Amino acid sequence: FDEAPRIDKWTFSTNGVAICGKHKIPCIGFGPGNEIYAHAPNEKVPVEHLEKASAFYAALPYILEDKQITDR
Repeated sequence: FDEAPRIDKWTFSTNGVAICGKHKIPCIGFGPGNEIYAHAPNEKVPVEHLEKASAFYAALPYILEDKQITDR
């Protein structure tokens, strides 16, 4: 997607607290938009971010499947 991944923390909570924190199931957080607008009354997301996120969501299962095949 022509962008380096950014590893950081979010200033809001997700279900990852239970999934990874409580149940020890690895997870990632990913989503379009700027977090300052997330879970807020005036939440908004640029259409370009939605398009890129949709492409990533569609590609991720295939990327993970290919990795599993090569890791065997």
